[in-house]
Amino acid sequence: FGCGCRVVCRFARLLHAPLSQLISKRMPKIRHVPIRTCVACRETDEKRDLMRVVRHPDGTVSHDPKGKLAGRGAYVCARPECIALARKQKKLERSLKVGALTEALFVELSARAALTPAQPVTPDAPAAAPDENKKMKRGGEKTI
Repeated sequence: FGCGCRVVCRFARLLHAPLSQLISKRMPKIRHVPIRTCVACRETDEKRDLMRVVRHPDGTVSHDPKGKLAGRGAYVCARPECIALARKQKKLERSLKVGALTEALFVELSARAALTPAQPVTPDAPAAAPDENKKMKRGGEKTI
C-alpha cells in the first residue's frame, strides 16, 4: 500500500481509509425529529407541525412561529377543532400556568391554522376483532 505499514492484513484497505469515508459508506446519517404533544387533543406529532404558544419570563403570552423564544411553551395542533377545544377547556392556560389568555392570541392562532395546508386526519388502524372461536393463550399461541 506504500504507507510504510509493516502489518499486512486482508482489512488493510479499511484500516487505511479515512474515517469519514467509512462512516458515509456504511451508515446513513439519521436525524433526530423532536416529537411534541398537542395540549387539546393529546396527539403526538413532529414539533414543526404544531403551533407553539409561549409564556415569556415577564408573564406575557404570545404565539411563537419559529419555536425558539425563551419561556414556558405549549403546543397545539394547527386545526380549528383543537384551537377551539383548547380555548373552551382552558388547556393552554393550564399548560402555561397563567390566569387568562387574550382574545387576540386565539384569533392569531386561528388565522395561522387557516394558512397551513389541511392535513388529513387519519385515525389509528382499528385493532382486529378477535374471533370468538379462537382464544389467545398467555404466550400468544392460538388454540381452537
